[in-house]
Amino acid sequence: MIHIEAAGVDGLLARAVTGTDHVHLVDGGSGREETYDRFAEALVLPEHFGRNLDALMDCLRDVADRHDGPWTLVWRPSHGGADPGVLDVLGDLDDEYPDLSIVVADR
Repeated sequence: MIHIEAAGVDGLLARAVTGTDHVHLVDGGSGREETYDRFAEALVLPEHFGRNLDALMDCLRDVADRHDGPWTLVWRPSHGGADPGVLDVLGDLDDEYPDLSIVVADR
Protein backbone atom coordinates (compact mmCIF):
# COMPACT_ATOMS: atom_id res chain seq x y z
CA MET A 1 0.00 0.00 0.00
CA ILE A 2 1.27 3.44 -0.93
CA HIS A 3 0.67 6.58 1.09
CA ILE A 4 1.02 9.85 -0.82
CA GLU A 5 0.13 13.45 -0.26
CA ALA A 6 -3.29 14.37 -1.60
CA ALA A 7 -1.71 16.63 -4.24
CA GLY A 8 -0.04 13.57 -5.81
CA VAL A 9 -3.42 12.09 -6.57
CA ASP A 10 -4.04 14.75 -9.23
CA GLY A 11 -1.36 13.32 -11.54
CA LEU A 12 -2.67 9.81 -11.04
CA LEU A 13 -6.19 10.93 -11.89
CA ALA A 14 -4.95 12.80 -14.94
CA ARG A 15 -3.42 9.55 -16.24
CA ALA A 16 -6.73 7.81 -15.60
CA VAL A 17 -8.60 10.44 -17.63
CA THR A 18 -6.21 9.99 -20.55
CA GLY A 19 -6.73 6.25 -20.41
CA THR A 20 -3.18 5.27 -19.53
CA ASP A 21 -4.10 4.02 -16.03
CA HIS A 22 -7.21 2.25 -14.74
CA VAL A 23 -8.06 4.05 -11.50
CA HIS A 24 -10.95 3.91 -9.05
CA LEU A 25 -11.20 6.87 -6.65
CA VAL A 26 -12.95 6.65 -3.30
CA ASP A 27 -13.13 10.19 -2.00
CA GLY A 28 -13.87 10.89 1.64
CA GLY A 29 -15.14 9.11 4.65
CA SER A 30 -14.61 10.71 8.05
CA GLY A 31 -16.05 7.85 10.08
CA ARG A 32 -16.53 4.20 9.31
CA GLU A 33 -20.18 4.52 8.28
CA GLU A 34 -19.42 7.41 5.93
CA THR A 35 -16.44 5.49 4.59
CA TYR A 36 -18.71 2.54 3.78
CA ASP A 37 -21.03 4.97 1.98
CA ARG A 38 -18.16 6.37 -0.08
CA PHE A 39 -16.80 2.93 -1.06
CA ALA A 40 -20.30 1.72 -1.95
CA GLU A 41 -20.97 4.78 -4.08
CA ALA A 42 -17.61 4.95 -5.86
CA LEU A 43 -17.30 1.23 -6.58
CA VAL A 44 -21.02 0.55 -7.09
CA LEU A 45 -21.10 -2.10 -4.38
CA PRO A 46 -24.20 -4.31 -4.33
CA GLU A 47 -27.29 -3.38 -2.35
CA HIS A 48 -26.66 -6.35 -0.04
CA PHE A 49 -23.29 -4.89 1.07
CA GLY A 50 -23.23 -5.70 4.79
CA ARG A 51 -21.53 -2.50 5.98
CA ASN A 52 -18.84 -4.16 8.06
CA LEU A 53 -15.15 -4.81 7.42
CA ASP A 54 -15.64 -8.43 6.32
CA ALA A 55 -18.35 -7.41 3.86
CA LEU A 56 -16.14 -4.58 2.57
CA MET A 57 -13.35 -7.08 1.94
CA ASP A 58 -15.71 -9.45 0.13
CA CYS A 59 -17.05 -6.67 -2.08
CA LEU A 60 -13.56 -5.33 -2.82
CA ARG A 61 -12.50 -8.84 -3.85
CA ASP A 62 -15.44 -8.90 -6.27
CA VAL A 63 -14.30 -5.58 -7.73
CA ALA A 64 -10.71 -6.84 -7.99
CA ASP A 65 -11.79 -10.08 -9.66
CA ARG A 66 -13.47 -8.08 -12.46
CA HIS A 67 -10.13 -6.55 -13.56
CA ASP A 68 -8.02 -8.33 -16.15
CA GLY A 69 -4.92 -6.20 -15.73
CA PRO A 70 -3.21 -3.67 -13.51
CA TRP A 71 -5.36 -1.07 -11.79
CA THR A 72 -5.21 1.35 -8.91
CA LEU A 73 -7.58 1.98 -6.03
CA VAL A 74 -7.16 5.44 -4.51
CA TRP A 75 -8.74 6.30 -1.18
CA ARG A 76 -8.70 9.91 -0.01
CA PRO A 77 -10.04 9.76 3.55
CA SER A 78 -11.46 12.94 5.02
CA HIS A 79 -9.36 15.20 7.20
CA GLY A 80 -10.16 13.08 10.27
CA GLY A 81 -7.70 10.49 9.01
CA ALA A 82 -7.85 6.97 7.71
CA ASP A 83 -9.80 4.35 9.65
CA PRO A 84 -7.30 1.68 10.87
CA GLY A 85 -9.78 -1.14 10.18
CA VAL A 86 -10.30 -0.01 6.60
CA LEU A 87 -6.52 0.33 6.20
CA ASP A 88 -6.16 -3.30 7.34
CA VAL A 89 -8.73 -4.41 4.76
CA LEU A 90 -6.92 -2.48 2.01
CA GLY A 91 -3.58 -3.94 3.10
CA ASP A 92 -4.96 -7.48 2.94
CA LEU A 93 -6.48 -6.79 -0.46
CA ASP A 94 -3.16 -5.38 -1.67
CA ASP A 95 -1.42 -8.59 -0.54
CA GLU A 96 -3.92 -10.80 -2.39
CA TYR A 97 -3.95 -9.03 -5.76
CA PRO A 98 -0.56 -8.39 -7.37
CA ASP A 99 -2.08 -6.36 -10.25
CA LEU A 100 -3.67 -3.95 -7.78
CA SER A 101 -1.98 -0.85 -6.42
CA ILE A 102 -3.65 0.77 -3.44
CA VAL A 103 -2.96 4.42 -2.76
CA VAL A 104 -4.06 6.19 0.40
CA ALA A 105 -3.86 9.94 -0.03
CA ASP A 106 -2.79 11.54 3.24
CA ARG A 107 -4.32 14.96 3.62
